[in-house]
Amino acid sequence: MDKVIVFIDRILSLLGKALVGVLALGVIVSVLLRYVFSISFVWSEEILTMVFVATTFFGAALGLREHEHIAITHFVDRLPRPMRRILLVASNAVIIVVAAFVFYYSVRMIQKVGRVPSPATGIIKGVYYSMVPISFLLTIFYAIVDSIGQFKPVVAPMKGYKDDDELPVDSLGGGV
Repeated sequence: MDKVIVFIDRILSLLGKALVGVLALGVIVSVLLRYVFSISFVWSEEILTMVFVATTFFGAALGLREHEHIAITHFVDRLPRPMRRILLVASNAVIIVVAAFVFYYSVRMIQKVGRVPSPATGIIKGVYYSMVPISFLLTIFYAIVDSIGQFKPVVAPMKGYKDDDELPVDSLGGGV
C-alpha cells in the first residue's frame, strides 16, 4: 500500500510542479508578447486559465494529503487522542461523501457537455473538465489514507523541497 501512496504522491507532485512551470512561463511569454509586441493569442489565455484551474484542483488533493489545508484545531487538539481520532475519521468521512457527490455529478456533466469544443482552442471541454473527477477521486483516496493512518502507520507525505542531502531545518525555516 505504501508504494502506491508514494507513487501517487510523486506523480501528483511532479504534475503540480510542471503545471506551475507551464503557468509561470506562459504568463511571462503572454505578457511579453502583449505589452512589448502588441500580440495576443486567445487560445493561450484559455489554456493558461485551464492550467491555473488544474493547479488548484490537483493542489487541493495534494494539500489534503500533506495536511496543508485550512483547519481550526484549537478545540480538537485539547481532546484525548481517541476522541481526536474519531473526529478526524468523521471529518474524512464528510470529505469522502462530498467528494463522491462532486465526482459523480462531474462525470455526469462531462457526459452531457464534454463533447463541445472550446471556442479558442477547439479542444473538447471534456478534456478540461476531466480534472474535476480525477482530482476528487484523488481527494477520496487521500481521505481514506488519512483515516487508515489514524489506526495504522502509513507512509508520511514528502512535503516541500526537502532532500536527504540537505541540512536539517529548524521550525522557523532557517538552517540549524
